[in-house]
Amino acid sequence: MAVNNRDRVGKAFDLLSEGLLDSVDEVMTAAYGTPDWPAAWAQEDAQRRGGPARTLTKHDVQVQLRAITEQGYRFKDVLSRAQQGFGSELRETRNLWAHNEPFSSDDAARALDTIERLLHAVGAVDSAEDVRKLRVDLQRTVFEDQTRKQVKRTTVTLDPGSGLRPWREVIRPHDDVARGEFTASEFAADLHLVRTGQATSPEYGDPVEFFTRTYLTEGLRDLLARALRRVGGGDGNASPVVNLQTNFGGGKTHSMLALYHLFSGTPPKDFPQELQELIAETGNPDLAALGVKRVALVGTYLKAGSPLIKDDGTEVRTLWGELAWQLGGREAYDLIAEDDRAGTNPGEALRTLIAKYSPALILIDEWVAYARQLVTDKELPSGSFETQFTFAQSLTEVVRSVPGAMLVVSIPASDTGDAGSGSDIEIGGANGQLALERLQNVSRRVADQWRPSSKDESFEIVRRRLFQAPNAEGLTTISAVARSFVTLYRSNTALFPRDAAAPSDDYEQRIRASYPLHPELLDRLYEDWSTLERFQRTRGVLKLVSSIVHELWASNDTSPLILPGNVPLEATTVNTDLTQYLEDQWKPIIDSDIDGPGSMAQQIDLDRPNLGQRFVTQRIARTIFMGAAPRIKASRKGLDKQYVWLGTAAPGDTLGNFGSAIELLAQRSTYFYEEQGHYWFDTQPSVTKTANDYAERLREDVETVWNEITDRLRSEERARGVFDRVHVAPASSADIPDLEDARLVIVHPRHSRRKSDGADSSAHQWVRDAIETKGASQRVHRNTLVFLVADKSELESLEAAARSYLAWKRVQATSESLNLSVQQRKQTDDWVTRLDRTVSDRIRDTFVWAVYPEQFDATKPFELITDKVPDLSGRSLAERVAAKLSRDDQLVTELGAPILGATLHQELGQLWRDKGEISVGELWGYFTRYVYLPRLVRRETLDSAIERSLNSVLVDGEKFAIATAKDT
Repeated sequence: MAVNNRDRVGKAFDLLSEGLLDSVDEVMTAAYGTPDWPAAWAQEDAQRRGGPARTLTKHDVQVQLRAITEQGYRFKDVLSRAQQGFGSELRETRNLWAHNEPFSSDDAARALDTIERLLHAVGAVDSAEDVRKLRVDLQRTVFEDQTRKQVKRTTVTLDPGSGLRPWREVIRPHDDVARGEFTASEFAADLHLVRTGQATSPEYGDPVEFFTRTYLTEGLRDLLARALRRVGGGDGNASPVVNLQTNFGGGKTHSMLALYHLFSGTPPKDFPQELQELIAETGNPDLAALGVKRVALVGTYLKAGSPLIKDDGTEVRTLWGELAWQLGGREAYDLIAEDDRAGTNPGEALRTLIAKYSPALILIDEWVAYARQLVTDKELPSGSFETQFTFAQSLTEVVRSVPGAMLVVSIPASDTGDAGSGSDIEIGGANGQLALERLQNVSRRVADQWRPSSKDESFEIVRRRLFQAPNAEGLTTISAVARSFVTLYRSNTALFPRDAAAPSDDYEQRIRASYPLHPELLDRLYEDWSTLERFQRTRGVLKLVSSIVHELWASNDTSPLILPGNVPLEATTVNTDLTQYLEDQWKPIIDSDIDGPGSMAQQIDLDRPNLGQRFVTQRIARTIFMGAAPRIKASRKGLDKQYVWLGTAAPGDTLGNFGSAIELLAQRSTYFYEEQGHYWFDTQPSVTKTANDYAERLREDVETVWNEITDRLRSEERARGVFDRVHVAPASSADIPDLEDARLVIVHPRHSRRKSDGADSSAHQWVRDAIETKGASQRVHRNTLVFLVADKSELESLEAAARSYLAWKRVQATSESLNLSVQQRKQTDDWVTRLDRTVSDRIRDTFVWAVYPEQFDATKPFELITDKVPDLSGRSLAERVAAKLSRDDQLVTELGAPILGATLHQELGQLWRDKGEISVGELWGYFTRYVYLPRLVRRETLDSAIERSLNSVLVDGEKFAIATAKDT
């Protein structure tokens, strides 16, 4: 019968109860002074609540978790604060399970992982191993299900560009990476499983395969050379005792495995060439014939509270007992058997033991995890806490004195640089800290301190472990890709970090060394993600990058390099590998703003073809997340603009589009922040979300938006150019005075038009009504009005900008009640300033249609003519309209005498002949009333034409006379 997720979680809680029992019972018994502490605690609860006492049992996992979380101060010597946090999380999980809530695979995996960690923290190794098996089984099930039901998604990939090949055609992942057949445990080097023959992956269990996939860093070469000289060559000056001092997940166990496999008896000729050369350089010892005895003691697998039962029934109680057994079985154990049973330091017997079984390599991993179990008042079979460090001192001194013997221990380094202070997760509470300090005191006196690799060497470690070696043609292509990217950086030095755009070849060499991974991706993982608690520096990077590579390989990614902008955050495996180190709310943030179907970044790309063609917005959003998410709690948040460009740009990109994508993210994303050229996504909605909500509400209040637009148009009343007046957004024709001089009417935004609109459009009907009437009366001066109408398409953009402006203004006005931070207030002020300018610019782009009457035949109705007014930078709307109409002779600012004479003979000819004379005042009235006559801006235009006629030469059809008076 198939096991479901609830069954797995329920089984894991049973194992958790079993594993927590001893530790919780010991602490709570001491706290309440009685083994029946559940009854005492229940009575205490009843007195506090005022009700009857409930029945509590010490085997109930919920009671155990409650004890850890509610009385954490009593557990400070057993569990660190971070480890007590596991208890808080599991209480909530247990409640969900008890109430029959469903468990997704992600939920179940998170619960199993946390239970496993808590069990390891209290030293319940066997129970933790059983939970690990449940977790591995779940991971296999999830992978198989994903394989059967491949979910289609938008693939963000790039054309590699001219002359460049996709990375997948140049270098191939190892088969297990390409297929996605990996789990975190397969990247977890485990010395105990290798020693006992339980390693599930030949990558760790087989010496030849191990070294084939292991890059020999300078540090690792140095360590192996020391061991070859000490163990293989009997060099007394070589390091007898070495402390592998690394940060959490820094490769110490992998380095121990390298030593373990080096002295496995494998002939040197079977090892890779670079290791053969190293062996030859250090005296070329015959490793197959040396017969080195190997001891591998792993503190997380050794139980201080109970003996180990060997196959012949022998009970091994202490660390030195297990050391002896691994050196030579029962015969070696008998040399120190009495001290093992008594839990006392073996003293001189230890020297006899190691001298008899040398050459010997003794590896002790996770010693702190073992020693912290001894901080107790109980008498344990493994000896006391003090005896442990007496033995540690004796062991280091004995190994120093015995030729061919070497001791390698791993003692965690400080994460902060403070002496004696280690990672809380790795050390485990006050007891662990005490054990760490004592072991450091011992190791500092005699041990050589060693660190494994530099950052750049870590790049090669990742490549060696995940990818097959490229062939000669591939190496040539890699060089071409590196040169192409560096050329892009050097051609745009202002946009990229100095080290990437520098004229030296350093960055180009880094690209070649990390190919197909871009150095910026590995820099972000090693410099930022590795600072997060629980992120193991080597294992975490390997696991994460393997997930990225698998997803890109499966989706046929054709990008030339794998950059931060290529990381498929929407993929379940990658998403889970990243978000497990972050707060829970990051998953919906990625879905809503950053990556995947329906995300805002994807929506922007879909809306803007110039961005969507190369997925610019989605790639930028991914880059910002990869660079900024781990820094979210730092004092200086965000990723610098130059590093956003570095993590996104590839040959073929139009870099000018990147700024547009950033601006659209800032306008439309809920969790996006920017400050002084730094960008990040946060777990709290930005003030942008508040402004967007306000703006969205204004969609239902278009009058408010139009009022903002018309208020801004009022400024055009002052810059009226040649027009006598500018009437802004009159509500009806009654609001337009019936005057003689030419005026511009800027029509209200509700009456907008499209290019294709005809005479029956609402805008044209409104204009016609305004020309013909003034309210209920007929308009007299119909030839004095010119109208400016908004373009409907541009109006939509203007209204959107106005809504955003009004929304940010409201945020600015209510900043106190919204409790905005200083940064948010600055962001608000910046947006108000930016959008104020945007609205003004879009008004100029929107009001572009000049509409005016024209009558070609005086006996027929006038027609409405529309002309698009070009933008004349720096000039008002009225000035732009006047310039356009003046060029087309539709607005006359200067009337020539010949034109005036021709008008009198032609358009007014019949009237002039019938009357024989026309007064100037009457003539001016004709110009203002009749649309078929030229449109003069003012009376002075006509007066000037008459005056100039005195000095003009007029021909037939233009001549007229002027009289200053008339005889009666």
